[in-house]
Amino acid sequence: MSTPFADLQDSLLLWASQTELDIAGRLSGAEWFTDTALTADELESIDRFYGTFLARQISAGAELPDLLEITPALATATLVSHASVNTDPGRFFTDHLVGLGLEARAEWAELLEGQVPVLLGRVGLTVLDAPAVDLLAVHAGLPWAEVGTLLELLDRTGGGDVAALLLDGSWAWPDMEDETLDITAAVAELAPGRFAALLDGINELRAFALEHPTSWPDRVLPDSLPALVAEPVIAELRERPVGMLDRASAVGVATRELRPRLIFDARRAKVCLRLPQQRVRDELGEVSWRVNVEGTTRIFRTGRPWGEPTWSEALDITVERQIREATVQDVSNGITWTTPVVETADPVLIFAANGQNLTAVSTLHHREVWVLVPADATITDTAAGQELPVLEELEVEGWTSWIARRLDLTEAASLQVTRDSQTSRLRSVDPRQRVTFLHPSEPLEDVRSLSGLPVYPGELIADFPPTPSGRDETWQLSISAYARPGAAGDEIAPPEPLEIQAGGGQFAIFDPEDYDSPWVGEYLVRVRGPRGESFRHRYTIVEGMVARTIIDNDRSVRIPAVSGLSDAQLYINHGDKPFAVDPRRVTVDAHSAGADFAVETDEGDRLPLRFVPPRMAFELPVREGTMWRTTRLICTPRDLDPAGELRVRVGGEMGRPQVRVLNNHGTPVRTVPLKQTDPLTYSAPFRALATSAATLPSGRVELEWVDSRADERTSVTLAELSTPHCAGVTVQDGALVFEDLAQRSLGAWVWPLTAPWAPAVTLPEVEKSTPLPESLIDAGPLAVILHSVDPFTTLRAPQYPGERALTAEQPGYYTAQNNGLESLSAFLAGEREEAPTDPEIMPILWELLAETDDPRSRSAVSATFASAPSAAIAALADSLVPAGLQPGRVIASGLATVASGPGEPGRDTGHRAAWLGALELLAEIAATEESDRVAQRELRNRLADVAGRGILNTLDTGHDSSLDSACIDQSTVLIAKMDAAQQEALLAHFFSSAELVPGALSDDNARLLAVFETFRRREELIDLLTSEDLIKPAVSLLRGLRSANRALYSNARVRFDKLDGVNTDERANAWALAPVVSLVFALAARMHAHGLMGKSKTLEAASRGWSRMADIVPDLVSGDLVSAEAMVLATQRGA
Repeated sequence: MSTPFADLQDSLLLWASQTELDIAGRLSGAEWFTDTALTADELESIDRFYGTFLARQISAGAELPDLLEITPALATATLVSHASVNTDPGRFFTDHLVGLGLEARAEWAELLEGQVPVLLGRVGLTVLDAPAVDLLAVHAGLPWAEVGTLLELLDRTGGGDVAALLLDGSWAWPDMEDETLDITAAVAELAPGRFAALLDGINELRAFALEHPTSWPDRVLPDSLPALVAEPVIAELRERPVGMLDRASAVGVATRELRPRLIFDARRAKVCLRLPQQRVRDELGEVSWRVNVEGTTRIFRTGRPWGEPTWSEALDITVERQIREATVQDVSNGITWTTPVVETADPVLIFAANGQNLTAVSTLHHREVWVLVPADATITDTAAGQELPVLEELEVEGWTSWIARRLDLTEAASLQVTRDSQTSRLRSVDPRQRVTFLHPSEPLEDVRSLSGLPVYPGELIADFPPTPSGRDETWQLSISAYARPGAAGDEIAPPEPLEIQAGGGQFAIFDPEDYDSPWVGEYLVRVRGPRGESFRHRYTIVEGMVARTIIDNDRSVRIPAVSGLSDAQLYINHGDKPFAVDPRRVTVDAHSAGADFAVETDEGDRLPLRFVPPRMAFELPVREGTMWRTTRLICTPRDLDPAGELRVRVGGEMGRPQVRVLNNHGTPVRTVPLKQTDPLTYSAPFRALATSAATLPSGRVELEWVDSRADERTSVTLAELSTPHCAGVTVQDGALVFEDLAQRSLGAWVWPLTAPWAPAVTLPEVEKSTPLPESLIDAGPLAVILHSVDPFTTLRAPQYPGERALTAEQPGYYTAQNNGLESLSAFLAGEREEAPTDPEIMPILWELLAETDDPRSRSAVSATFASAPSAAIAALADSLVPAGLQPGRVIASGLATVASGPGEPGRDTGHRAAWLGALELLAEIAATEESDRVAQRELRNRLADVAGRGILNTLDTGHDSSLDSACIDQSTVLIAKMDAAQQEALLAHFFSSAELVPGALSDDNARLLAVFETFRRREELIDLLTSEDLIKPAVSLLRGLRSANRALYSNARVRFDKLDGVNTDERANAWALAPVVSLVFALAARMHAHGLMGKSKTLEAASRGWSRMADIVPDLVSGDLVSAEAMVLATQRGA
């Protein structure tokens, strides 16, 4: 059989075949092309690859008609894609050929025009009796270039029926420029029903944006619009909200980040999760966050930075290892997001040069990118058949065997990652589609706008790539003043046309030749293209400004002084164009973090600016909470934490840095050098220093280094070692009364002990008698920690008071909380007999169970959990109990032997510890009728998403296949007897792949890692298995399994049988039995929960040891519990 392909070795031939089938499958049964839900990003990638593929095949001798004949879905997709951005119907097909990278031959353009209805018919789409270009426009929905004008028409007509206005041509309004709705009118005429449906969807989205004016882009949006139409509508409304006129030339409103996102900090080689700026409520003073990573929840708080009246500061949290996703909850505003990190099937992260995450996109528009991959991966331009050039490589901090590569994409057409025969998604590369903004001059040091933007002394450059049409094009430049997020600034100058040559070019914005007066202001710039493209950029400029920061004797940073920090001044000069500075002398005294000033011109322009000189920051380890600060602290010698690490940042390099402890005579008693740990941070272990300090009655901790700017040694006292802040504290008449309070600048953190979950209340200044807030009066005993205040840094209290906290006794319990928590406080205070059962407080109960040794409390909490096991499991996922301790807490609470019912309807089980979500979903599957196939299918799909497809196989067959491969055998035990170097070499070989990419719970590599964690923790397991005598109970339970169910007994024996040839009676080999014991206990517990075994005193007696095992190897125990539950359910169903 002959083939129309001339080059069967083409690297894109496989892509073309697969994509043709994929699009054809999406089109099956569709009426309009947009029913496929393909996005503009996906279509752009298809355009790029299909054009390259056609060009190669034609160059090799193929004929275009034959290629169109065999790829109708691809041809249709690229034609509709072009129709969505077309603005010139008369040149549609020649422009389409140019866009694909083909010659604009007249016969080819004529062929394409004639083939449009044929191609649409072949893929099953609606064919109307209309010109080919209009027919494609109907399938595209709406042209992107006319979306802004259509939205303005809806604004001007109150969102009414505009179809009649479009059809009779009376839609235009006075003073219009060159806007048109010709293509939209053609769509309305050819397919009035389809156009009416699109208008309804647009009006629904407009109404939604009006209902939630500040947050609508971050909410679940109405989905009545197809993706290809929704994208430009959302983009337009985000920048130019409902009601804004003159959309074609308007710059629009400033936007801000609304959701957490992943970034790459190339300077520190770290992947970070950035928490966005959020509006801070005055009554709270900060935003509280809960970040869940693989089941462990951590709490963060952000407040307004110095000088900011409204928004909290953004916070970057280091992602310490490769993970699948992170869940972020803004507790203060009640918003939850899930941020994907590494996808198991596509282990790659892609970032722009500025750290922006590009992983999700199908087409990369950047000339350079950072690509994070496992170190053994190769990154190729598949379309060109060669590896991509690497400009730089970095090891990713904390990510085992991952590497960051900075790639040059200037000449690339595609990007694909390959490792171990696994190939990632093929992404296209096309820098032609992106206008970039360049900053020829460096920003002024230590000077920012009031909104936090750097200030530049020179022009901004707009860099245009070659035009997509291959012809000269006219773009439009608009400039407005920057106002604030969500607000539009005043227009600075009339819109200006930019004539862009076919080959691209650069244009100076804020050209110094434009005016005699200097450019002074904070601006929002927009360039708009003929296809509806819109690119914006914020820029702050004071033309010709020269600034120099002077700190003390020309030091590089402000350092702690006896009172506050060293003084700083900003010296300002102008260039050829003069401006005034108010005040003329910009100084920052010892007690201020910075200073505000303004630049003014003779024409009346005025720009407020902020001078924030750099200051040293350090993190001195103390027992009651280590945190970054800028001013010296006062503590006792024994407050220093020997397990901690000193960290220092001065904004640059430190010459020969060292830290020392000096006695009360000023004589050094211990000196330790600091080492650079990243480009910003120097650190030193603190054990030797803390040990030496503990022997002193008083003294100080001093840091010394060579300041590169001053070229001299600088010494700074970080801490004064002195007497305690006070001798004790009591509560008298609603106030804290301190005994022997030292004369220092002190603040206090106060916790209500009857509500250990409550955050500390901060008292910014304390005196001998310091009034308590109303909420803490008669609130039971209080924990109090005094600390040295730092006016330049927001010091946040630790989550819990430490051992050295003072206690102030008073009657009562904490009542300033909701009813459930108030009842729990009453229970803890002994004023209530039973623990409350409100599901909302169950996460707190888990934390209480993990902390308390009180038998009364433990018994009451366990009874509460047993009464509502499903709610208890869900609550554990929402608690602050670390993921590694959660399996042990489940066993200790008795829930491992209790059957769970279905969880709360609609509750998301996917974004927590996978094993907890899997247990909830398995309970729901068990509670759902097998005849309800739709519900069963949905639950099984959710279970596969959470725990992997392996769990479905276990549920269907009653056997966990990973038991055969993920196990300890004789060879593993022999490895334990080798020397350490041999062990590491062999284990690195076995697990190099398993540890690189996070897999699902039931994946073979995840189960293998869980089992082999017993190897790494074997010494602890030997002590546990022999001291707790867990082996005999396991043998007894194994006999019980054999009597109760032979199939489950066979599963339980798999791991034991794998130990054939191992002397398990030898104490040194006892650890190898841990996986056997874990699975036997898990099966016995779940069989008892489902009534397949009677209550076992043996299991009950061994639960303490089993719980301790779970603390040592949590992944093994939690995975076995899920596996056991699936096998037991399968047995009940007769698998």
